[in-house]
Amino acid sequence: MKMLKLATLCLILLTVAGSALAVPANQDTTWVMTFDEEFVNWATPHTQEFTFPSNPERYSEVLLYITIGCPGYPGDCDPWDRYAWLRLIEDLGGDETRDVEIARFITPYDITGPPTYPQSCQWVYDVTDYKFMLKDLATLKLYIESWMGNDKGWLITANFAFVHGATALQPFEIVNLYLKDHIIYGNSPFAHEENLLPVGVTIPNDAVAAKVRMTTTGHGFGFAQNCAEFCPKVHSLVVDDNTFSHTLWNQCSTNPCSPQGGTWTYSRAGWCPGDKVTPWDNDITHLLTPGEEMILDYNIAEYFNPCNPTNPDCVAGVTCSDCNYNGTTPPNWKVMGQLILYRADLTGVDTPITPQSLNLEQNYPNPFNPVTTIYYEIEEPGHVSLRIFSAGGREVLTIERDHPRAGRFWFQWDGTTPDGERMTSGVYFYEVQTEDISMAKKMILLQ
Repeated sequence: MKMLKLATLCLILLTVAGSALAVPANQDTTWVMTFDEEFVNWATPHTQEFTFPSNPERYSEVLLYITIGCPGYPGDCDPWDRYAWLRLIEDLGGDETRDVEIARFITPYDITGPPTYPQSCQWVYDVTDYKFMLKDLATLKLYIESWMGNDKGWLITANFAFVHGATALQPFEIVNLYLKDHIIYGNSPFAHEENLLPVGVTIPNDAVAAKVRMTTTGHGFGFAQNCAEFCPKVHSLVVDDNTFSHTLWNQCSTNPCSPQGGTWTYSRAGWCPGDKVTPWDNDITHLLTPGEEMILDYNIAEYFNPCNPTNPDCVAGVTCSDCNYNGTTPPNWKVMGQLILYRADLTGVDTPITPQSLNLEQNYPNPFNPVTTIYYEIEEPGHVSLRIFSAGGREVLTIERDHPRAGRFWFQWDGTTPDGERMTSGVYFYEVQTEDISMAKKMILLQ
């Protein structure tokens, strides 16, 4: 996989699906392109290895851009809201591995109907806390809980922006507290707590800061209180004797991935159709005692669903229409909990950037239609790769050149792919890469 290094001289705006997504200004950014329009239409994880920077500690921020689109005719998007995630697979030695969730999202309802529908959507995640695992050759696992099994599904693109800079703290350990994809809710008032038992963690001696990250979404309805999808409940994190609480409830009518078909405007328990799931983070640094054990517990408010098959008092047609969850999906929670630990950055010094042996000029004209010219200068003869990327990370064009001498050279782009596909208006990046350095800038195509 390619890593694209952007010498960011001004604020870069990634304009996708009508929203502006910012990469910090005046810093180098290395892009890592991973899943590229991966077709997903069955509840089977898509697992693949990708190459990441070997020195993630030199980056102050890592952003993940996930784009969801639809396959072309005869396919289309799966029109239903589906649970989905992206996880890292960590090799623990031997045949042992563990999953570390870094992003969760819910697919949208129909977004390809009327012309006003967005056709595709993009979300941005701050995944800086996982940067020490996004190193060298890392394995990603993409999953969408779908059972379409035909031409309908999704095209998923996931790209990472590593923003160069110094930081006072470095994440160095992720403790999985919970990773539960299906916790039944309501068979008895507190039955779910059997899957959310307290966890003891001995705090490393060099830990100077910590947070607990909880990502929880409620699913299934048609029962008492329409739980778990449509009922707001109090969720609590208990750290030793300290309690943090909030009501898990999302307002969905302002979802930027809109308009959609279906009931996308209705509020839900921790999520919205066609949106990323935002974790509930709690800073517990003030509670740390290095070398001592910390007890962490996660609790969800009590709830009883009389329509469950273990309820001896349920009478079909009287208590409920059906005592087996009304013949639908039982209310359930999908819970991910992590303890994230940080140590002090002993260097506090940014890693020097490789001296420049390449000069890349701004394209002209910019914005442009239909053709623009790009000039670059190399100090030594050799091989040069020229690439153009869309804002979402799609590689639009690649040109390979061998220069027998140093000097100033140029190439033109007319806004099309090698197959003649004309690209839409928007922001694009152009990169020139030699054997030892790469540079890139942005340009704007107006059709």
